[in-house]
Amino acid sequence: MTVLVTGFTGNSGYEVAQSLRNKGLLFKCAVRNTEKAIKHYGNKYDFVALDFADPDTFKRALQGVNQIFLMYPPGGSLRFAEFLEQAKQMEVQHITYLSVKDAQFLPFIHHYKNEKLIRKSGIPYTFVRAGYFMQNLNDFLREEIKENRRIFVPAGKGKTSFVDVRDLAEVVSLSFQDPQLHKNKAYTITGSEALNFSQVAEKMTHVLRVAISYTNPSAKDFKQYMVSHGKDKGFINVVVGIHFPTKLGLAKGVTSDYQKVTGKQPRKIETYIHDYQNFWK
Repeated sequence: MTVLVTGFTGNSGYEVAQSLRNKGLLFKCAVRNTEKAIKHYGNKYDFVALDFADPDTFKRALQGVNQIFLMYPPGGSLRFAEFLEQAKQMEVQHITYLSVKDAQFLPFIHHYKNEKLIRKSGIPYTFVRAGYFMQNLNDFLREEIKENRRIFVPAGKGKTSFVDVRDLAEVVSLSFQDPQLHKNKAYTITGSEALNFSQVAEKMTHVLRVAISYTNPSAKDFKQYMVSHGKDKGFINVVVGIHFPTKLGLAKGVTSDYQKVTGKQPRKIETYIHDYQNFWK
């Protein structure tokens, strides 16, 4: 059984690949530019070209694939439905789709529509609906934390259910290890506690031994600051949108799905901060 890992160059896809490797499962990694990936990662991985906007790449990427870790990439003109149809024609046996927490209640987002398309395809699936990635702190929030020692994001005082991407990857790899057990199921994966960003800043201060603050900008101030620093407007709007549910107090729910699937406790944010501390130094 071979798994196609999409989104490999991002946090989630990369961690899924590591978890699959640790479990001894066969996989190959889909990237848009194989030469660039090989230059960066060397020969540690088996890369195959896949561009969701180019149906001509679908068949070759799916060759010899039995299961797919599927992420919805950024970009326009994506041919997601056509990719699923090609996967069905090539008799893919299971898709594990990385969705978002509460996607089933949000018909205006891509993940709601994509889950519906996957169910309609008839391919057995597992939906892994994720809480807020801890790794956002060392990804798009990293620069402000490192340079200005602040978490700068318009999330208000609301709490959110942080989850370590490594825990998501564990659930994903288990779904491929025993697809029948996880067939046509949806799991909402969060950490064990909901935190506001002031609490996160306190925990970062404690672990890093450097004062980190949460400045709680308004959406308007956040946008103006980011535009003045040359950030893409589309990306800025995405960041505002991601944190809007937190600001409204809608992102604080936690679940025990991770414990039920893995038999383990999810990672605490202190563990994450310790493990990733070099990103902010």
